[in-house]
Amino acid sequence: MSGRVPRAFIDDLLNRVDIVEVIDARLPLKKKGREYWACCPFHGEKTASFSVSSVKQFYHCFGCQKSGNALGFLMDYDHMEFVEAIETLAQSLGIEVPYEQGNAPPRPAQGLDAMYQAMEQSAEYYQAQLKQNQPAIDYLKNRGISGQTAKNFAIGYAPPGWNNIKGDERWLVETGMLIRKDDGKQYDRFRHRLMFPIRDRRGRCIAFGGRVIDPADNPKYLNSPESPLFHKSDEIYGLFELKKAVTNIDRIFITEGYMDVVALAEHGVLTAVATLGTAINNRQIEALFRVCKNLVFCFDGDAAGKQAAWRSLEQCLASLKEGRLARFLFLPEGQDPDSYISEFGKESFDSQVEQASTLTAYLFDSLLKECNIRSLEGRAQFLDRLRPYFEQIPLQSLKDQILTEVEARLGQQIDSRMLRLLGEDKPAPRAAIRAPEQHWTPTRLAINLLLKKPALGASTGTHNELADSGIPGVDLLLRILDILHEEPDISTQNLLARFSGDDHETHLYKLAAMEPPVENDESLELMFADCLQSLQKQYIHHRQKQLIAKLQSGEALTEAEKSEHRKLFANKT
Repeated sequence: MSGRVPRAFIDDLLNRVDIVEVIDARLPLKKKGREYWACCPFHGEKTASFSVSSVKQFYHCFGCQKSGNALGFLMDYDHMEFVEAIETLAQSLGIEVPYEQGNAPPRPAQGLDAMYQAMEQSAEYYQAQLKQNQPAIDYLKNRGISGQTAKNFAIGYAPPGWNNIKGDERWLVETGMLIRKDDGKQYDRFRHRLMFPIRDRRGRCIAFGGRVIDPADNPKYLNSPESPLFHKSDEIYGLFELKKAVTNIDRIFITEGYMDVVALAEHGVLTAVATLGTAINNRQIEALFRVCKNLVFCFDGDAAGKQAAWRSLEQCLASLKEGRLARFLFLPEGQDPDSYISEFGKESFDSQVEQASTLTAYLFDSLLKECNIRSLEGRAQFLDRLRPYFEQIPLQSLKDQILTEVEARLGQQIDSRMLRLLGEDKPAPRAAIRAPEQHWTPTRLAINLLLKKPALGASTGTHNELADSGIPGVDLLLRILDILHEEPDISTQNLLARFSGDDHETHLYKLAAMEPPVENDESLELMFADCLQSLQKQYIHHRQKQLIAKLQSGEALTEAEKSEHRKLFANKT
């Protein structure tokens, strides 16, 4: 763990957040019994083996053995650094993270801070250059972009020339602002372009998009390369500006370019974002759904736009949980959001939005164009094409709606054969959502019970004599008891966190995910006492054998060993 954030704060943070809410916002969960389940996001599988415990506040995959608490999930799923995950959870609770004084960040963090500073200075430089360059200002005016909108998005200008950008060359090269040649010399990556800062969720400048002003220049758009700050498949242009400008977000428009976002904002549509030169992925869609449950994908009506829309649909399916809605808007061929709203205005754009297709309507219309459903073969082909998309949808009520739509489109009721084609008559076996059978030894069960209810450890002694018993796993049990005696009020997730990076970490999470063989929580204390009694008997038996072996070897026992021998045989049962 990092020394920068006090452990007491991290413990309190984990106690206050609900891991089910944290994970469910990113990965749809289904409740089965006491636990919540999903297909594991960390390895490919078709049946649910990823378990989330609301009581113990941790997740565990019985397939790949991936485990952790809410912080661990954010680090693995959202690819966050440890401190960033802490800040994200703290922000969700509306609290500030206290940092310990006198603890300098590790060197990589110092480098990151310097890179952030270099990027912010570059953004300020480009904005200052825009104010001094009339051709660039005229270009924006001709595109209908006002000075206020340009300011809201911190649009700047990179002047012509090879050595304009200034700062620490080491970090400018690292972030891609400078390109280093084989002879060691550097030159500016961006020249004679409008500059659009790309900001992360905290508003820090992490990259740039540069757009040509002269149509003769190429390429039309030039993005910063991947860097320690910037991973384009994880970022969304305009999301920070959107959240800053709008409090109650009713819908988010996903477009394909910076100018689409800026032009829509100029005309009062403040909730548009754009991908960064790549097709949108499920992580980005999940991030947007966490902000607003109503997404509208805006594409050109040409072949490229339809291809992009279909990729977006495929990425949406797994995220369609309760209340979420995805729609698809296709503008007339040759038009994009920028050109359309600039030419026809917001009212006409809003009219187009009202006619946007729902995800299911778009899915059906697209598949029906490929299949002749007037024939039996065509109906089977349609269902076969629909199945892989249908199976990805986690929301049963939506699947039921799709089945109703299938009946309407095909003009016949759903029968068992059609259900088989859609995979609906093959429910996941219960074994797919149950923990594997566990062989319970007294040591393993005692650890499991302590992880389920840490308070059990406060009512028992140290049992340090067991350290010499040779019983497998007893050393780990004693370590846990030591922690519980020092921290009697510790929670399960914080107890597990004490073993972060330890050789026993994976084993402990696996044990904690097992349900002990008890009928109710009231019997936990009795079962724990039985485990300790059984371990005590094993210790006595082990120690008796040691002392007998010493006597049989002809070696005399010490006075202490004689006393111990008498007590052990007096306690023999």
